[in-house]
Amino acid sequence: MRNLSSGSKGNVTLVWTEENAILIDAGISGLQVRRRIEDSGLEIDDIDAILVSHEHIDHVRGVEILSRRYGKRIYATEDTWNSGKFHAENRGTLGRELSFGDITVRTFPVPHDAADPVGFEIMHRDLKVVAVTDIGHVPPYLLKTMKDASLVIIESNHDVDMLKANPKYPPYLKNRILGRDGHLSNEDCAEALASSLNRNAVAVMLAHLSEENNSPELAQSVTANRTDVPVIVTGLEPTDTVEV
Repeated sequence: MRNLSSGSKGNVTLVWTEENAILIDAGISGLQVRRRIEDSGLEIDDIDAILVSHEHIDHVRGVEILSRRYGKRIYATEDTWNSGKFHAENRGTLGRELSFGDITVRTFPVPHDAADPVGFEIMHRDLKVVAVTDIGHVPPYLLKTMKDASLVIIESNHDVDMLKANPKYPPYLKNRILGRDGHLSNEDCAEALASSLNRNAVAVMLAHLSEENNSPELAQSVTANRTDVPVIVTGLEPTDTVEV
């Protein structure tokens, strides 16, 4: 598994086995997606599907070109498609469970200000990855979902004090981010992980960090102080590959 980009400028996660490969979101240009897949040792033709968490541009920027030029099948929920915020020639509908060869994906709703945002349980044999990159708060069912995961990719968007003190952000934007359908703070992320991870966890990846209201060092230290597993911070450049 490799995070190819994370943050308000674009989100893409690559998950692959020896036989199959999928993308979670495609929020950077199609050309960048293709190059970063190739840098990971795969080819664009190896990608079986692209799964869209929600319709915000930092998650769908490259979807149309990947569908049109490379024939990739794009999966989203009906309400996400009906938002009209992005287009694809080769459409599929996300249900509760889909299989792509030896990768099985289950979706679950998440609290975020979009039409029908979802998180993902990605399973291969007895391994499970949970990916929730935009989420305003952590419901009890998500804690249960993360409990036996080998790897959790979760938003650690902002430091609350930094956000509140930021003069560049108007009150309405601060309230949106801090709301229950906004974005997850460092402290809430760390608390969720501390409450859910067990001995199956290999690592956690912190995603969607704010460039204005957070820092990689701060986000990592807050979670590392609450958990016993390696903490990887994602950003606009690809991370190292994480094997689970």
